[in-house]
Amino acid sequence: MRRFPFLTYLGPGLLYAGAAVGVSHLVQSTRAGAVYGYGLLAVVLFANFIKYPFFVVGTKYTIVTGKSLLDGYESLGRLPIWIFFCISVGTMCIIVATVTLVTSGLFSNLFGLTLEPWLLCAMILVFCFLLLAIGKFKALDGLMKWIVVLLTVATIAAMVLSFYAGIPKLSTPGKSFSISNLSDVAFLIALMGWMPIPIEAAVWQSDWTLARKTSDGKLPPMKYAMIDFNIGYIGTTLLAVCFLALGSNMMYNTGMEFSSQAVGFASELVKLYTTAIGSWSYPIILVAAFFTMFSTTLTCFDAYPRVVSNASRRLFPTLQKFTTEKLYWYCILLVGVGSVLLLLFFRTNMKSLVDFATTVSFLNAPVLALIHHLILFGKEIPKEERPKPWMNLLSWFGILFLFGFSIYYINITFF
Repeated sequence: MRRFPFLTYLGPGLLYAGAAVGVSHLVQSTRAGAVYGYGLLAVVLFANFIKYPFFVVGTKYTIVTGKSLLDGYESLGRLPIWIFFCISVGTMCIIVATVTLVTSGLFSNLFGLTLEPWLLCAMILVFCFLLLAIGKFKALDGLMKWIVVLLTVATIAAMVLSFYAGIPKLSTPGKSFSISNLSDVAFLIALMGWMPIPIEAAVWQSDWTLARKTSDGKLPPMKYAMIDFNIGYIGTTLLAVCFLALGSNMMYNTGMEFSSQAVGFASELVKLYTTAIGSWSYPIILVAAFFTMFSTTLTCFDAYPRVVSNASRRLFPTLQKFTTEKLYWYCILLVGVGSVLLLLFFRTNMKSLVDFATTVSFLNAPVLALIHHLILFGKEIPKEERPKPWMNLLSWFGILFLFGFSIYYINITFF
């Protein structure tokens, strides 16, 4: 451990990875490869690249100031807090329902269950509730390290072997992406919406970093905190590429398509791995995929109540009589019940729900990106701790691109 001191501080970055490697990777990246081949590979890399400044602020601001990123929001006035609160409350049940629905499909395949999706989702969320109540943050922190490593190894192995799988291809050319095609642009928006994860996750990262304080209130040194963050961020980017390659090598131009239902999609996803690696790997891959999506469900189920309770106490003085922990548990119940009711009454298919949730996140992204830029290069972070000038330019480019492409999508969709 002395030779690799940064290992002591690994945690929040892996929690970020556990949350990110879910719908955006297992579902959207794999679908991108299956439908468009390698046509959207540059898009995946581009989305991760331009969003980097908007996520790194969660770690950098917290280590420099010792405060939550929401304090950074508050330093800009009450409007940014209100924006964050409205976005989080407006999307938290949709996002948790989405990731839990995908998890339920893998759960059904794992145990051979045929229960209603909303009931399976309710069972999964109850188990998440109990895990957080009994083990709290330590359980979440410890579990994630093993899950991320297991899935990473399995995905890289399957991706490499998929180049030698010899899958028969159709003689006609496969589908290619067109920027003038509305359905193609809609999928592009959905792919980029959670690539690598919704931008509000920077606040999650900040609060997870604070939760890792030592007993004497110390945070990790900036050097090691950034190593932790970069391992998580770069690792999720590479895994997104692996999932796209796996989908392309195994399904593109074969005539096969993913099911729009959670159970069918989960079965087809696992078959991609087992076709590449071998049938013997089916139970291993299924378990790894399930725990990967379960980790995403668990982290989202923990993160939204954590940040919403924090924001609520800042906006509503009457809630000051409640501790942040008590509000956290009230929000946990609200998110859990709201997510199950959403699945029960709307009964939407997985593909539609995923595309809707990711598109909403993309349309929210420009506003949050601008707020994060103002914090990252604001007065609370000393000049010597701010990113290099090239990242300032990258940040402004990312903001302009996100605003511009959102306007373009709205224009071609509604006008």
